[in-house]
Amino acid sequence: MGFWRTSTSSVREVPVIEGMPELGMQQLVTWEQGFVSGIETPAIGLILSGSLISYLLFRKRQDK
Repeated sequence: MGFWRTSTSSVREVPVIEGMPELGMQQLVTWEQGFVSGIETPAIGLILSGSLISYLLFRKRQDK
């Protein structure tokens, strides 16, 4: 649990014995490395940049 993930998984169904799916299937999980950002990253950036712009505009109006 966290803001970001550093890997993703892909699940694929493969037969237990190659060529004989009637004997059963199993899941093959493959992990791929890569950065996946959550919604928190752009939301935090939007809030911080909006706050900075608001602060700078407020100071500019106060100087006049």
